[in-house]
Amino acid sequence: MPGVTHHCFGCAPENRHGLHLRFQETPHNAGVECEFRVPRRFEGPPGHVHGGVIATILDEAMGKVNRQKGVVALTRNMSIDYLQPVPLATKLRAVGWPVKVDGRKHFHAGEILALDGTVLARGEGIFVAIDPVEMFRKYGQRLTPKSRSRRS
Repeated sequence: MPGVTHHCFGCAPENRHGLHLRFQETPHNAGVECEFRVPRRFEGPPGHVHGGVIATILDEAMGKVNRQKGVVALTRNMSIDYLQPVPLATKLRAVGWPVKVDGRKHFHAGEILALDGTVLARGEGIFVAIDPVEMFRKYGQRLTPKSRSRRS
């Protein structure tokens, strides 16, 4: 939305504590992809990425498919298969692609891969299309300037 600054943990450059993921379109499957490294501060098991951060990366990969299609949608449900430990400080790739659409529900899939193509984690998600203007009108009013600063 024009004039709205976001501080998304997954992708916003303005979030100094975030992952700063930057996705590009993959025209062959109407999906997205991103190369990235996860810094040590997101460690779970020694030397490896925390499971919640893996979930965030997959949510971003699948969610960016909506933006690719010009749809604003919120995550309704996600399932994740943690196939192998995801190493820290190693160049990796995240991909997301559309599976199907059923009314306002957009079904997507995503993967985190090593650069040799090994799938480390896989996810499926359902995203529900919304009207962002209506959402901010309805829920944005609940945030006062004081509560916004605490959430930052």
